Amino acid sequence: MTTFFFIVLLFAVLILAATFVGRKLPKTHVAASRIRLNAPPNKVWDIINDFESYATWRPGLHRTERGPDIDGLPSWYEICSQHSRVHFRVVERKLPSRLVTKIVGDDLPLSGTWIYELEEDGDGTVLTITEQENIHNPLLRFFDRFVICYYGVMDVYLIALAIKLGDSARPQHLSLKIDDSSMTA
Repeated sequence: MTTFFFIVLLFAVLILAATFVGRKLPKTHVAASRIRLNAPPNKVWDIINDFESYATWRPGLHRTERGPDIDGLPSWYEICSQHSRVHFRVVERKLPSRLVTKIVGDDLPLSGTWIYELEEDGDGTVLTITEQENIHNPLLRFFDRFVICYYGVMDVYLIALAIKLGDSARPQHLSLKIDDSSMTA
């Protein structure tokens, strides 16, 4: 029983410490990554706009569900587990060069957008994703900074997209801007 109590106490202390550190981290960041894919822009565009098929190629995504159109543009839900259902929407769409998506909801632990920019590069495409994120929850800020890093989710997405296209390309991190003016919880 003493060992169990010690483990629970240690876990609680680690959570409190991570939350304390998370409160000191900036809430807002902008990170950008790019990848050169051996596929034309139209093919890449078709894949990244087929939200209902995301689960067939994105790791960790159990399924997607079509959501209601918002302002005439599509929305969808990403289900990663039984208890994780996140609503996304398209904010802007300029075929085949620019797509902007956003997390939907005001009561979430984070908010943000992804800006996808596609440029023709010979017989391939350079895809740049810029993530603009505001992380309201201090424990999630800690996790995003020290566990998955600011590029982690984009890297998984871009690598999975390359594999879907039969490509072995890897993403390149372009920039990271952290807003130090938002450093209080």
